[in-house]
Amino acid sequence: MESRAGVAVVAPDRVVDDPVLVDFVDGLTPGGLLGMLAGMRPSALVLDALMTIDRAALSDVDAVAFLQVHQRVAAWWAAVGLEAVIPAAAAEPLVEEFTLLVPGSDEERRIRIADVRREELGAALRLPAATAQDRIDTARLLAGPLAATAAALAAGEVTDRHVAVIVEAAGRLPGRGMRDDTERATFTAACADLQARVLPTARKATVSMTRAAARRAVLAIDAAGERRRRREARCTRDVYVCDELDGISTLIARMSTEAAHAVMTAVDALAHDDRFTPTTDGYGPAEGSASATMGERRVEALAALVLRAHAASCVNNDGGERGGSGEVPAPQVRAHLDLVIDLPTLLDLAAGVTGGVVELRGSGPVSADVVGDLLADPEVAVTMRRLVTDPVTGHLLDYGRRVYAVPQRLRDFIVARDRVCRFPGCRRAAARSQIDHAHAWNDGGDTSPGNLGALCVRHHQLKTHTGWRITDSRPDGSCTWTSPHGRVYEHEPPPV
Repeated sequence: MESRAGVAVVAPDRVVDDPVLVDFVDGLTPGGLLGMLAGMRPSALVLDALMTIDRAALSDVDAVAFLQVHQRVAAWWAAVGLEAVIPAAAAEPLVEEFTLLVPGSDEERRIRIADVRREELGAALRLPAATAQDRIDTARLLAGPLAATAAALAAGEVTDRHVAVIVEAAGRLPGRGMRDDTERATFTAACADLQARVLPTARKATVSMTRAAARRAVLAIDAAGERRRRREARCTRDVYVCDELDGISTLIARMSTEAAHAVMTAVDALAHDDRFTPTTDGYGPAEGSASATMGERRVEALAALVLRAHAASCVNNDGGERGGSGEVPAPQVRAHLDLVIDLPTLLDLAAGVTGGVVELRGSGPVSADVVGDLLADPEVAVTMRRLVTDPVTGHLLDYGRRVYAVPQRLRDFIVARDRVCRFPGCRRAAARSQIDHAHAWNDGGDTSPGNLGALCVRHHQLKTHTGWRITDSRPDGSCTWTSPHGRVYEHEPPPV
């Protein structure tokens, strides 16, 4: 379609057959249409009008205007989706309780499963459980105490990232548990105050500026609760690793602010010390250490501080002597590896031939060269448990109907095969999960690889009590689930 002004408005792959939309866009240049849309409240009509514009043909000025309108429409559409979360998950957390008799006694055991609809939502939308729960919690807050924030999102005045900041801040306010009418009233009033202080900033500023405003608001609203919040936040302290690409991982430590800055000061001080020589992760000369960036020096300084402190602790605990110079000896790095490796690669490594890929459990695929380097490094003590994928041992893995309890060797096999809980989308490590009979033992199910799989505690209970069923369980660890709504989901374990 061409406009009366002779400027192409409609995208080449777009067919406009809605008479209302045709009248709306006809005769307008892209800039003129975008100017009109910028003053309208986000809606389906605005979205459809945006789709008539040929994005590739926009000028730089019009492209920025397009993105502004698009962001407002995206916020409105996010609000529409959150409105549907409430009927999917219920306005209040649903808690199902079950009473079981402990086998061999008259003792009763109560099991509580909260938000039992979460799994249906997560599996249907392919969301991790934590993400699905966050979406549910956000929808409930926006439908209640954070209604003003919901209105701003629906109007396209703030983005979903701004909303996430306000929701996070609300989680620190007094009464957030809403366990009774008093707490609910306290929390509702605090949320109203929070929104009055933060929304003006969110409507016109960046997410980081909104976060700073939210921090100030929480302190102003509940200054007396600062000590309580600090005490409660202590339980979130942790250290964990996020594996990335090319042999790099991110080591993350959540700690008190003062401790974090103290550690950073120590790292910076050592990194800037001219006498400090960077090493490869603290246990060998670094290639090109003379040209190391300050970031590399900080990494090596952190490794040196941690590993040498550990070595000093080991020396003192063992009652050993320090060197005559008073220096702590360089620590021997210990690597504890579970390798999933095929037989040809294993034989190649034994013969000194590198190449191929092995699986480092808990991390993912690594080059066999890395394993070879670790085995050859005298400064590294390697404890390696081989999980060979070829059946070279001849050990019996199928115990049929002879025993209910899962033998340890079979349990080890299931953990190595499944790697994670086999509920769709769950990433709980199989090593920290329970081994479940897909077809119940009492109903004739056997204790074999085809009928066993790893399930975390929550999903084991959901399968047992709430209508989730495994309708097909296969020896390779794959299985088919049917939800209480009748939806069917396929699960395949990560490839070995």
